[in-house]
Amino acid sequence: MHIPLPRDDRIDSQPTPEAPMDHRPQLPRRLGPVLALALAAAAGCAPDGSSPAASTAALEADQVLADSLIGAWVEAAGGMDAWHGIESARYTITTVWYDSVGEIRRMRPRRVEYRKVDGVEQTRIERPEAEGLYVQTFTGSDMWATLNERMLEPGIRAWDESEYVGRDVVYWFGLPYKLYDPGVNRRAGARDEGGYEVRITFGDGVGLQSGDRYFYYFLDDDPWPEQVHYISQGRGEESRARMYWDGYRTVGDFTYVVSRLYRDTEMNPTRELRHDDVELNPVLSDSIFRRPGS
Repeated sequence: MHIPLPRDDRIDSQPTPEAPMDHRPQLPRRLGPVLALALAAAAGCAPDGSSPAASTAALEADQVLADSLIGAWVEAAGGMDAWHGIESARYTITTVWYDSVGEIRRMRPRRVEYRKVDGVEQTRIERPEAEGLYVQTFTGSDMWATLNERMLEPGIRAWDESEYVGRDVVYWFGLPYKLYDPGVNRRAGARDEGGYEVRITFGDGVGLQSGDRYFYYFLDDDPWPEQVHYISQGRGEESRARMYWDGYRTVGDFTYVVSRLYRDTEMNPTRELRHDDVELNPVLSDSIFRRPGS
């Protein structure tokens, strides 16, 4: 099956030979009353000055601040109804690797098919490699992988990572809404250099790995995070990364981030994660989420 690469005519920031990719760590400013909302929440008031809801009153101040910042982000992205209205999706995630001088070294597209069934998230991911077409499927209760339509076995990396990558591609696509999932711990505080840091950890059995930690950095005047740093325990080893977000696109009421650019400590680009060709609520056949031979 052919997996399409992102189409240049749909990506405003797609590089061309005449216009090389801009790696400056900047985001388009989207002004909003984030500072006022955050201070009101930390003071125990609703944005209109009234008393907070009972559920909010039971939270600690840093939890209220975190929920206020994430709430402003959710509203800027289309509101919770935008996410709840998505029953299925189809999109391309392309990973781009850069060399030491910032030139593209390699690109790998993955075509994702995603759906919600009775509150359970299911994914099917097509990934072309030199040896053929991998398909990784995670149904919430079962997982498997195939190579050129041949079933693989546990112990092979593509099989073993089917759940991990299935959850990962939904997490990044579903932000900020996924931060409200049960078992996600949210706390926030002001930064000495200005703005706020939202710290995300996960309860047992929640998230890709229970030891993962995410740090979202917000400016005072922008509901969208400026940077995201994270420490991941996935794949058996700890990894640390910092990324800068750039470019937003809206489909219906749903707004998603086009590009997440990873940088090293010297601010050189190392890797990029792009979301393209997004289609919401396509009809997905049950058969593609059924184990081969069943």
